Amino acid sequence: MPLYKTPAIILRSIPYSEADRIVTLYTLDFGKIKGIAKGAKRSRKRFGNTLEVCSYITLSFFEKETSELVRLNHCDLIRSFTGLREDIHKLAWASYFIELVDAMTAEKIKNKGLFKLLLIFLDLAEKGILKEEIQRVFEIRLLAHLGYQPLFDHCLRCKKSLSGEKVFFSAREGGVLCPVCAANLPRLIPVSVGTIKTLLLAQTILLEKVGRISFSAQSLKESKAILSLFIEQYLKKELKTKKFIEQFS
Repeated sequence: MPLYKTPAIILRSIPYSEADRIVTLYTLDFGKIKGIAKGAKRSRKRFGNTLEVCSYITLSFFEKETSELVRLNHCDLIRSFTGLREDIHKLAWASYFIELVDAMTAEKIKNKGLFKLLLIFLDLAEKGILKEEIQRVFEIRLLAHLGYQPLFDHCLRCKKSLSGEKVFFSAREGGVLCPVCAANLPRLIPVSVGTIKTLLLAQTILLEKVGRISFSAQSLKESKAILSLFIEQYLKKELKTKKFIEQFS
């Protein structure tokens, strides 16, 4: 059995039997994988404290043809993100990013851009950059990496550029509609053209500048409404960590 090695971020880690752990990881080279760490509770040499959620590690593993789980062989800690576990607000935000990636991705589909996105936003959370804009940028960039990005730069139906003060967002159709095309259609969310321009900026802003991005109060409210609806339509549920974050708002 070949041994594979890759950078990885721990998404979930749960006890299994007396000494093992079942671990879900998002890796740079293999996408999301799920594996078993045999003897994790006893083997400090092979795993140490590397299996904490959010930990950034170098993972060695091998696959068994008879098992859906890979076998974790060894982990080296690159960064623990200890600061996330020392502050409940930071941990809540990081947990939301982690849960969203876990919920939105299938196993063994490589996406290096998404891996790097998650790593950058865990860093922002640990640094205490907890502006609501950060969540919206993460959501829209995640959707883009997964190929689900809503269309914001023109009307979905007539293809005309957006003008005026108000357009309408359709979660079902995955984008915006001009007032004419939106007439009499159900389940649309009115949204200002200013918010649409803000979301277009969020799609393209350099990630090293994300911490400085600022939305107006209206754009915060409207972007949260449309992205939440769009993501929930895909997942068919609301994430637990999102409700947890909202307790602090």
